[in-house]
Amino acid sequence: MDPNYIRFVEELAANAWPAAIVQHVDGWRFRFNWGVTRRANSVWPNQCHERYPLETRLAMAETFYTRWGGLARFQMCPAMQPENLDEILAKRGYIIKSPTEVQGAPTALVLAQTRLRSEHIVTISNKYTPDWFEVYCQAEKLEAEAAQARKNILQRIGPDTAFALLKIDDEPAAVGLGVSEQGWTGIFSMATTPRFRRHGAASGILHTLARWSISKNAEQMYLQVMKNTPWALALYKKVGFEQLYQYYYREIEG
Repeated sequence: MDPNYIRFVEELAANAWPAAIVQHVDGWRFRFNWGVTRRANSVWPNQCHERYPLETRLAMAETFYTRWGGLARFQMCPAMQPENLDEILAKRGYIIKSPTEVQGAPTALVLAQTRLRSEHIVTISNKYTPDWFEVYCQAEKLEAEAAQARKNILQRIGPDTAFALLKIDDEPAAVGLGVSEQGWTGIFSMATTPRFRRHGAASGILHTLARWSISKNAEQMYLQVMKNTPWALALYKKVGFEQLYQYYYREIEG
């Protein structure tokens, strides 16, 4: 796949999940968010202006994370610059973590392949709401510190957002987040409470976000799904998503 295409999707994803602190260095982005989510606490190395030697940029990245008390970590995908960065990091002792697929699908296909059951009631807000976040934290079993850091990310998102909350029998059951920019909608924060799993709630959320995406003229959808979550991989395949590319992290063990 064309690295420029991958770089475009990765830039959308970075905009949709903004870290608290972002330092731009010679095309790379050093991101820090107090350790909450690897994506928001890693180097985005997908552009290179070559103003500095690679060794200088690597030293700057490692100094940045040391100063903030975090792990030095790089998000690696086929658009990384330079192309041999993976090999260089491996020689420096960086290990692979969290292999992840980036998947995409035409919005119209997702809409056709999902459905909202009659007993499902979904509300959408164009900004973060405490009700939505309460269900998300319950489903993900987040502790207070991690919850606050995620809340801050959600409140920083710049592009158009759709916070979808699904209820069954008037009881909150599932949530999902759509972030729309430049004709694409990213799907994030999909979560269902234990009681309502296997009740079609995730399909109902995706159906609602696909319909919202059409209203935003977003003809394509994308999402990230870890390779060790077979139930999620099965769901997304069923509703039309296919792998675009993969990424993983290289990080120094703490």
